[in-house]
Amino acid sequence: MIHCKLKKIFNYRSVVVLILTICCFSCTSKGKSSSIQSTPETNDTLVTPSVSKIENDAPYRDTIYIDYLRHKSLLTILKMLPESSMASWEWNKTDREKTVAFIEKNNFMIDSTEMYYNIEYLEPNAIGIQVIDGFWTLSIYKFTEDDYFVVTNDRVGDGNDIHTFNFKDGELSPTKMRNWFGEFDKELVLTNSNECLELLEDNLITFEFQFGAGDYVEIGSWFFTKNNSENCFKGNTIAYKINRAERTFDISRIYWKSKKNE
Repeated sequence: MIHCKLKKIFNYRSVVVLILTICCFSCTSKGKSSSIQSTPETNDTLVTPSVSKIENDAPYRDTIYIDYLRHKSLLTILKMLPESSMASWEWNKTDREKTVAFIEKNNFMIDSTEMYYNIEYLEPNAIGIQVIDGFWTLSIYKFTEDDYFVVTNDRVGDGNDIHTFNFKDGELSPTKMRNWFGEFDKELVLTNSNECLELLEDNLITFEFQFGAGDYVEIGSWFFTKNNSENCFKGNTIAYKINRAERTFDISRIYWKSKKNE
């Protein structure tokens, strides 16, 4: 797991001002809720969240309709996250609480400028937000009605800043990613030779993390390919599937994932 942070200053107060302004002007009109369907799962295959194109026929182009009840668990956790989990853009808890309260009351929110704050997808268990030149995600995995695995990833140009939590009985507690996924990188290694381990260590920054895709988590490196690394590794990608009965993530498969342009 790589913890590389690129510090950027982003003042979310402008978003709150926009929200409150729209709230004042929209008292005579009611927002129309739009339900966003989650991406279906397939057996032993990671399905990534779709980029949701939210229908917008209101006079405000950046009005995003959100069914609060459908996304209640995600939004409840969103407002409870520590600010350290979004350090590159600093969306403080007070502003998040105001945003969620506004959504709960109105079933919509106001997206800010495209450059600084753009919701790329919204699912009942995941949200992805483009922030300046980075991308931030929150994903939740349900064990039971009152027990969730929670993970955030603050992705910037030089790496991933991942935080994991357990949300149980209304309380959010920090955990360690290793407690859930072990030494995921070592699971890929075919042989524990010094050469292979050094190759792995030198390229940890190339690993990408796909969260929020149904019951799956996928971790893989774009650097390793079958042609150049099959003597060292079983594959370049490892997929985990949630085991609700045991409250764990079990290895589903390890395989060679081709690049999109291959």
